[in-house]
Amino acid sequence: MLSILKKFLFSSKCSMCRKREIQKGVLCQECDKTLAIMSDLKHRKNLYYLYYYSDVKNMLMDLKFKNRKAVIKEFSGYTKKAIEDIIELEKIDCILSTPTSKTHILKRGFNQVDELLNEAGIKYEKIRRVKNTKYMFKIKGLEKRKKNIKNAFLLEKSYKGKRLLLVDDIVTTGATLETLKQLLLDKGEAERVIFFCLAAVKGYFRG
Repeated sequence: MLSILKKFLFSSKCSMCRKREIQKGVLCQECDKTLAIMSDLKHRKNLYYLYYYSDVKNMLMDLKFKNRKAVIKEFSGYTKKAIEDIIELEKIDCILSTPTSKTHILKRGFNQVDELLNEAGIKYEKIRRVKNTKYMFKIKGLEKRKKNIKNAFLLEKSYKGKRLLLVDDIVTTGATLETLKQLLLDKGEAERVIFFCLAAVKGYFRG
């Protein structure tokens, strides 16, 4: 009985494979090794990223919708190295986190992008979000997603002549990042805006 109770209280399924039991952290040994192998910095279009969404989907769902914040620690070291490399490669002046609506933060309790950057020890600035929007994954089509986030952000300072790195957790169509990019270029007078995310949906590259 004691062993059964201990297993119930202190054991859980691996956040990546959802099969193997773990006693510490969120990943089993096999998936921990797999994540390390996959965590090389990738670059296509205007986007730097670490993973394809399909590879780490379970982990991100646990983070965003099951409040399994320990997932962030698994990504933080790889994120730190990736962003430091991008800063050097692209001569980045400032890092910005993608803002989450107040409604979503109240439901989730945190902004996962901010939490990731904090855990990685990366200095960043925030963009103000002034409009609550629907979850983007529930909206099909790029144009509908653009409409959903139209006028959702407010820029409160100038980034004139700056090279900016905009950080998000997941990129699907890129509608949010492109909207923010245009705001930063037009209103913020930035020189260039580059994207980084943890995971990219493969369909993004077909757009």
